[in-house]
Amino acid sequence: MLKLTLKDLKLFWGDRRAVLLSFFLPIFLITLFSLAFGAQNREDAKPMRLPVADMDNSVESQNILLAIDSLKNIEVEPTTLDSAQYLVKKGKRTALLVFHSGFADSLGSGKMPSLELQFDKSNAMEVAMLQQALMASIMKIIGNKLAMQKEMDKIDAQFAALDSMARVAIKMQIAKSFSDTDESKPIMKMTELVAPAEANVGLIQAVAGTAVMMLLFSVAAVGGGLLEEKEFGTLKKLLYSPINPNQILYSKMLTAMIISVFQLAIMFLYTSFMFNLNLMQNLPALILMIFFTAFAVSGFGIFLAAVARTRAQVQSLSSVIILTMSALGGSMIPTFIMPAFMQKISVISVNYWSIQGFYDIYWRQLPVTDFVFLSRLLVLFLMGVALITISGYLFRKNILKVS
Repeated sequence: MLKLTLKDLKLFWGDRRAVLLSFFLPIFLITLFSLAFGAQNREDAKPMRLPVADMDNSVESQNILLAIDSLKNIEVEPTTLDSAQYLVKKGKRTALLVFHSGFADSLGSGKMPSLELQFDKSNAMEVAMLQQALMASIMKIIGNKLAMQKEMDKIDAQFAALDSMARVAIKMQIAKSFSDTDESKPIMKMTELVAPAEANVGLIQAVAGTAVMMLLFSVAAVGGGLLEEKEFGTLKKLLYSPINPNQILYSKMLTAMIISVFQLAIMFLYTSFMFNLNLMQNLPALILMIFFTAFAVSGFGIFLAAVARTRAQVQSLSSVIILTMSALGGSMIPTFIMPAFMQKISVISVNYWSIQGFYDIYWRQLPVTDFVFLSRLLVLFLMGVALITISGYLFRKNILKVS
């Protein structure tokens, strides 16, 4: 038994590719996830961009805006209410802060101020972090003023018999005592601006994130079939026939695209049957997103086949690239918690644009003619075209010459 074990270990260490995947891939993924999840404790973490609609435009609201803007993890964007709501509804921002008219008057009279945080429920974790940051800063200012005003009102009611100078002296002592306290924290009104009644954000993330990731593995296998034909000599026989070499490559892509469309369709049909996802909610947009996603990932499949020289290399590359794309693109990790540089990199992932497109359909409920939705389709199309172009060049260079 010991000799058999030694034999297997020798075979394992002799396979450099297996050793590389066994040790390098876990280390690489640990580094990737550590960078992503540790972003909130890093100095270079990207600040949350918070649109603010100051409809009160008072000294009090401006002072609070300055306090918010001084926070390292929040970037204030003064704008109108309509513009701010547009950004949130289109998925470009997570939440917006509204100072309603009468904010300063309410604060001065000891009433609850007209302060509201409108948010996108799909980013619940980011909203909670934002709310905590706001409560820790501006709520201290508002809370002290409200509590102090209530005490001032009590002085006026209980000591009405005293002369005004005496009451002023008492109020000055009360104001001084409230200067450093943080005991009272008023409740900020929370409003779900984007939260469709029939939508399930967890279900949307599950089906969109998982579907695209598994689709990438499927098309990688289809692309690897081209290299298998090269190894078995089938590709050389095809090259002797009167067939344009590009047709060989594009036929593989067409195969991958057809499989991808059916795979996505089955995934969404299953989700509709088992979890009541409403496919008819925006069927034209869903069909377009399925086809454009299939086009982009099919380009990725033949790109892998063109870059690698053997089927084993395709298997190795696909594991590293697909897991990386899925992590960066939002299939595994929410993009908003990543460091700023990782959020910028995430846009090169097919996963990112496809997942955001499915969110546009089922969460934000954007019409098929909406510019934001159409822009995601355009990016997926351009990704597919770029991958096809590069693959054609590499196919002629790496595979045809060898064959």
